[in-house]
Amino acid sequence: MDSLRILLFALAYVRLSYGAVSLAPQGPTLEKGMTEDIVILCTYSGDDDLRPQWRDPQNNVVPLAGTGVSGGVAVTHPTTTITKLEITNPQESHEGQYTCFTTDGEQKSINLVLYPPLELEADSPQSFEIYRNARVLCKVNSKANVLYEWKFGELAIAGTNAKYNIEHKEYLEIVNISSQDDGTYECSATETTGLVASDSIDIRVEVLVPPKITLGPEDFNGTEGKNAEFKCIATGNPPPVLRWTTSGNQVIESTDRFTIEDSGEKLIINDLRKADEGSYICTATVEKLTITAQRVATLRVFIPPVVQEGIEKSALENSRETLSCNTVSGDKSELTWRRFGEDMPVGVQPTAADIEVQSLQDGSRLDLIFSSVKRSYNGSYECFAKNAGGEASAISNLTVNFPPVIDKKRQDQQGAYTGWIGNEMTLTCYWLANPPAQYYWVIKRNTQVTNLTDISDPVFTVFSTADGASSVSFTPGKSEDFSVYTCYAYNVIDGVEQVAQHNIDFRSAGAPDAPNVEVDTNRPTSITLRIEEPEYTGGLDIISYNITWKFESRGEEVVKYEVFDYKNEDDEDFERYVIEGLDSEKPYKIQVAAKNEYILGEQSEEVIGRTLSSRPPYAPKITSPQTSESETEYTLEWEEPADNGGAEIEAYYIQYWEYDPNRPNEVIENGDKSSVQKVDKVYRKHIIPELEKATDYKVEIWASSTLGDGNRDIIAFKTAGKKNLPTAGEFSTSTSATKQNSTPSPLQRQTTPASDDGDTTVKPAESVGLEKGTIIGIVIAAFLIVLIVVDISCCIVNDCGMTMCLCVHCCGRQAPGTKATEVELGEGEAGKGKVTYSEIREDGDGSAPSDPPVEKDKLIGSNQGPAE
Repeated sequence: MDSLRILLFALAYVRLSYGAVSLAPQGPTLEKGMTEDIVILCTYSGDDDLRPQWRDPQNNVVPLAGTGVSGGVAVTHPTTTITKLEITNPQESHEGQYTCFTTDGEQKSINLVLYPPLELEADSPQSFEIYRNARVLCKVNSKANVLYEWKFGELAIAGTNAKYNIEHKEYLEIVNISSQDDGTYECSATETTGLVASDSIDIRVEVLVPPKITLGPEDFNGTEGKNAEFKCIATGNPPPVLRWTTSGNQVIESTDRFTIEDSGEKLIINDLRKADEGSYICTATVEKLTITAQRVATLRVFIPPVVQEGIEKSALENSRETLSCNTVSGDKSELTWRRFGEDMPVGVQPTAADIEVQSLQDGSRLDLIFSSVKRSYNGSYECFAKNAGGEASAISNLTVNFPPVIDKKRQDQQGAYTGWIGNEMTLTCYWLANPPAQYYWVIKRNTQVTNLTDISDPVFTVFSTADGASSVSFTPGKSEDFSVYTCYAYNVIDGVEQVAQHNIDFRSAGAPDAPNVEVDTNRPTSITLRIEEPEYTGGLDIISYNITWKFESRGEEVVKYEVFDYKNEDDEDFERYVIEGLDSEKPYKIQVAAKNEYILGEQSEEVIGRTLSSRPPYAPKITSPQTSESETEYTLEWEEPADNGGAEIEAYYIQYWEYDPNRPNEVIENGDKSSVQKVDKVYRKHIIPELEKATDYKVEIWASSTLGDGNRDIIAFKTAGKKNLPTAGEFSTSTSATKQNSTPSPLQRQTTPASDDGDTTVKPAESVGLEKGTIIGIVIAAFLIVLIVVDISCCIVNDCGMTMCLCVHCCGRQAPGTKATEVELGEGEAGKGKVTYSEIREDGDGSAPSDPPVEKDKLIGSNQGPAE
């Protein structure tokens, strides 16, 4: 063992004595990229100054730098013991083992591995047709192992799934690519060995969508000279290119007549011509796809009609005439004759048998035939043509000529002419003529005829109007002016003068005859006369009646009169006139004279009217309707009484109450009525407030004067609305509770006296509904109570009924008929229980009652004395 150790030490010593080489970097392998220069130092350590040298992978000695032979590989000697190997612009051929050696046999090697730069190669954009599997290529240049990563926008694609496949190193596979997959993808590569470099590249993926026309051109019917417009809108990706062609596959470019706008979406054809008819095709294409989309539209060009110019035609009355309607150019048209904007159908006209429309030449001509021209046919007729290209019309005028004739309608309305000396008068003739007539007037006095148009006498003025009226105006100054006046009218038709005349008998006005007069109605302060118009009115209308009445006052005869305007209102042959303000219980002698515009006529024979004795006022006349528009109010309106009875009316009084229409004869006691409401005498209207809705009422009104309360007028009315339906639980089951909660009677209402303007303040009663069973019970109970009350009343008043029978047989009361009952009518105590019974107006004439009102205080029964 010791000998071996000595031997090793000896060898080491010998080795150290010869020297050694070292490398920096040490190796044994050096990995470098091709993008940087490489430097390796070789250092000799020993006793001798030996300069190391280098051999390349081909075992050639690497030359010194600057010798001109290097190939990018050379050495330099910074010192006598250090040699630097320099490789500039490294290439793949520089790879291999480099050895540093010395002349004494020392050497050391290093293996140089070179890596090219990491590079990604990919085309962008890469296009794929929609709904196919797409492979997005991304090629990597690297000797090392590489890790691939993909991102779509900001979303990392993690592994292979149903949508993406990234197992292959050189591409990303997108399964069934869609429009949502269109966008930018990032391809990233990272070396896992070698230099561990990384790189990325963006790839634009374009999804190609075949073109689809969403709005295609539609068939178009155009008019010659107008414009046609076609629209074509398509979708696709990238946006489709639109192209227009004709049916002959001729591409349409923009010209002066053809305009393409909005990137081909609109085709406009200006100034259409018949030759433009045909098919127009819109074709949509998408770049990189062979698929196209097309839509075809048909253009038809119509030529609008041109109607033959209308004519002016004159025709004699009762002659036969024809107007023709046809077109001079344009497509075949539908022809129509029109008048007053209304179509005239083919054939005999429904409203005129002598007018017929005939269709000729297969509808290309339409004749309007008048078999007998009437004056009413004068006017304009429209020839109307219409086809697919448009419409046109022309107006023809038919002038109907006829000689002058009197317009009887207007002449008869004028009536007779009557006047008097000194009163200006105008006589008029109303003519119809075409052409318009000329006019002149003559007057015949005895045998002398004078042309009033030619003379210069300022008394007569002749004038005419455009509507055919010819007049002469004058003021009669002598009896000869009341004569026959003749108006002449003439025109010229086809060169022949046509003359017509009309006579007007101008008569002198006279006084009206005496009218026929009768006394119609006598009242305390007025007398109504019935006056019949006189048969002869003096040739003029009656304008008034002068009524004169005479009466005695303090032993002297007094005469009064009044002028009444003529009414002419009644359908009968007479009128009624009322003389008012008369004294009661007095006879009056009455005469009447009629007056026209000229003079007052003679008086009629005397008639005697006698006013009645004084009495309370007659009944006012209610004029308001029987229904109220309000649910809670009723407006009562009335007219003042026909006669106040001889004393001024002081006030009106109103009273109302509820009633059952099914029991119209039910007796209503005063206690069941409202309080009497006073209304000032100047009013003719009064509002009754706070009524129940959908309820029947009766209201009465009477006037009062110093002579007492007058007759009453009464009316039934109903308020608007519907009754409130009863609800369960609103009433107790007892009859007493039902009565307490039922609608209060008018007696229960709190009222205040009427104000000066007739308004009344009434406190409304609360309305509560009733159940059906409760209503039936109330009705039965009320019926029994009424029977008992009636029976007791019969017992007390007439000594009869069930109660009387019980009193006789059970109580010992004397049977009826054994004693007389005495009834007296007395004044009674003032203000206690007084009831005024007065007549209710039923016939509507307001006449006085047959008996005056009777006031009954009470009925007093007497059992004294034997029965008579």
